Amino acid sequence: MPGGMAAFAQALEIDPVPDRSRFIGELTRLQYDPLRLKTLLVANAPRPGPADLVPVPLAPAIWEKAVFRHATTAANLVGAILSDHHASLLCHGLAALDDETLEFLGSHPSLLTRLYENDAPAFAAFAGSLRVHGGRIVPSGGAAAAPLWEAVLDARLDQPERFVRELFERGDGRVAYLYDVVAQLEPAKAAFALGLSNAHATSRVERFHKLVAGTISAQREWRVRTFPFARPLYDIASILARVRTDDAGRPVLASARLWSSVFAGGELSGDALSLLSSAQDTGTIDAAWLAETIAGRDVREREDRADQFAFGQRVFAGAADTALPSVLTAVRAFPRMRMLMLTLERIGITNPAVYAEAARRVSRLSTLDPNRGFIAHAQLQGALALVARMARVRTIDAAKAESLVSSLILVPLNDDGRYAGAMARWIRATLHPALAPADSFENAILGALAGKPAETGPGRTAQTLIAWEGKHYRLDLAGAELRRLRRIREKQGAVPVDLVLALGGAAETLARDHVAATDALAAIATLKTIAADLSPAPRHERETQPPGVESPRNPHEVLDRVLKDLSKLDAAKDAARIAHAAQPVEELADTLLADALLSLAYAVDLGDPDGSALLAGNVAWRHDFGYGIRDSLLRQRVAWNLPKQDLAPGLPWHVTGSLLGLDVALAPLALRRLSTDPVAAAPKLTSNERETFAISVALMDPLALRNADLEAIATSVERGRRRVAALTAGSFDEVAGEIAMDGWRRRAVRWALAHEPALVSTMFSMTEQLRLGGGPAPASLDAWGMGAYTSDGCLCTRFTAPGRWAVWIGRPQLGLMATGVADLNLHVASMLRDLKLPAALARHVLTAAVQDYIDQVRPTDAYDWLTLVRAAQQVSREQVEDYVASAAADGPLVLEPSGSAR
Repeated sequence: MPGGMAAFAQALEIDPVPDRSRFIGELTRLQYDPLRLKTLLVANAPRPGPADLVPVPLAPAIWEKAVFRHATTAANLVGAILSDHHASLLCHGLAALDDETLEFLGSHPSLLTRLYENDAPAFAAFAGSLRVHGGRIVPSGGAAAAPLWEAVLDARLDQPERFVRELFERGDGRVAYLYDVVAQLEPAKAAFALGLSNAHATSRVERFHKLVAGTISAQREWRVRTFPFARPLYDIASILARVRTDDAGRPVLASARLWSSVFAGGELSGDALSLLSSAQDTGTIDAAWLAETIAGRDVREREDRADQFAFGQRVFAGAADTALPSVLTAVRAFPRMRMLMLTLERIGITNPAVYAEAARRVSRLSTLDPNRGFIAHAQLQGALALVARMARVRTIDAAKAESLVSSLILVPLNDDGRYAGAMARWIRATLHPALAPADSFENAILGALAGKPAETGPGRTAQTLIAWEGKHYRLDLAGAELRRLRRIREKQGAVPVDLVLALGGAAETLARDHVAATDALAAIATLKTIAADLSPAPRHERETQPPGVESPRNPHEVLDRVLKDLSKLDAAKDAARIAHAAQPVEELADTLLADALLSLAYAVDLGDPDGSALLAGNVAWRHDFGYGIRDSLLRQRVAWNLPKQDLAPGLPWHVTGSLLGLDVALAPLALRRLSTDPVAAAPKLTSNERETFAISVALMDPLALRNADLEAIATSVERGRRRVAALTAGSFDEVAGEIAMDGWRRRAVRWALAHEPALVSTMFSMTEQLRLGGGPAPASLDAWGMGAYTSDGCLCTRFTAPGRWAVWIGRPQLGLMATGVADLNLHVASMLRDLKLPAALARHVLTAAVQDYIDQVRPTDAYDWLTLVRAAQQVSREQVEDYVASAAADGPLVLEPSGSAR
């Protein structure tokens, strides 16, 4: 490497300098960064300083004979490769192969020449799954897959030269892509992709041919030759990675009749049973069916269908045949009511009938005019958001949450599209009795949103007291959350819930056909009290209004006018006229209840009460359900879409979409930056990956983090590190196989073992160390995982098994790389074990740790997984202690009186 790696990397503005063992592979990927391409092509000029040696697969003589066709030496090989586009791609693919496969290719120069001239992009991207051992191809998917690949490629495994040639040439590289995908999948999902549960060999081959054909024809916007390291969105790889199967590869919820009916579309009001009965019974779905029905569609339809399929399999896997009509209704509704369905799932509801009834009831809201629709959506979604939050913090159990939801969706709209006090009645009669007693409903609801309070008094358990820096503390997650919520409510300036309910109650009384004079006078007195208590800065004076929605009337003006009209009437004689005069109060109560529920939903997820989000007042009033959108179909979807922060030109910051899932939209606001110093340099991590890290913290459930996990994680990681420290060339293959290590890193680790042994330990993630140390199964650690909305479609966290992160590379616009980097979570868990602190404190620690991490991590490009892993493991104990100290200063660690028992 003339001039050295550091000088070369500096010319390309790469920091830190890639390891010697993977240097040339990193440089090849960077050639596809258009901002660096020109720099790279001129960076081969001689530079001052001593040359560095970097590993390159195959000897110079082979490169000279098979690739360059001119004299090549070790001194100029790196420059020659990087100056030649196809040569660098070929080199990248070769770097993923094991020695025996390399030896085979080196002994077949004509094959190398063909790969270089015709198939370099596909080879660069998908060669990692190629293995030639003993003169035979080792098939992707195992021995059972051999007849399938031989049939598709018309080449036998004992004809490796022909097999390799056909593999990378067929389908413009897409057959090699599928070959690589199967190799990366978990065994059961690979068995599903290959159709191994199909007992008929002939049929199995026919269906696999269909899968290959579907893979070749799908996603025509993706050009392997142009973007070999990119992957199409919602492609067959991501679909197969989401499929749920049994151990033999048989899919759950596998009725092709059901899924054909789902994707047929249509109105939700149709007869689902008749639709299912009339659909043709074509057996069960398989990978070829998914390729044709989902992967073969345009990107928007692929997204909807892929998410529908994943949702149905997650939630209704155990549904009885008699429940399939309800399943059909629910899954068909998913694209139009995404956050409704995901919120019911998040609550823990599995009854298909609840989903189906919710879909049918909610569909009416989409037909309302913007003003009525905004208020109705705010009331229904706001109430549902509160129930979902209570379920998450365990204030109510799953059964109670399902009961509340079932009654909530039945709250009726009147003929003109208003709840007309019905939602307020549901709150008073159904929700309020489910909450712990309090001096006001406002305090009762805030307490329920905060969670169960920590144990106090002599009956508390020993685990609730924590020794820290010479003092004793009590862990009180609910108490800290309640303090935060109260501060936010004060800053919001919203109308208290009790006042709104009182207003609604007075309106109901005055609207009765035969209201008693004493009741009418009491209700009028209540209206006078409310008018005096309303904030002097009413909602109607805010500067902005959601697009398409008119500003509401001034509450003071409404009440003043009503009270003047009522003062002219005789409470004992004019009941009908009183009811008519008081009608505006009912509408005002509906409007203010919508405001109150909006504000409460936002209060839960706005993060720091002193943060920037509240500087502009109550941002909940800006929430946009999409009523400014002209396209009616799109407008209906937006109201239930995943909410997103919106920075539209000419409008102030606001959130557009559903009121459900605000914690995802506002996830960056939940992070904390402890240092007041400005960030030294602009963050290098892409905004999508930063968002995934933030969302992962927002979705983490501290009540699901067990103290036993800390010990299991820490001890397993320690054992895994010892195994890595003891690695030898002879033991490495076994270790790499256990964690499904990718081929590029296998070659780099082998080289490091021989030349830079001190570097070997840094080339393993903590997830891999955990597995090598005999740690818990990935599914049991989902609470410690990363946000899985983009990878699995759920509002949840998932712990990605070692080696499976590679399935998700190549889609930086979705922030998927971060879903395979749980190292910071595991690192914090290990630190908490060492500090003898409870697991439930991890989320608070991570709100600060993740902010520092995403500010400081410096990946070379959007594919640099290893740098993300390494940076997470380098967070110091001192930093974690600072994060814990913030929990004692203004967080969930509450100082105990001196002398408390430990």
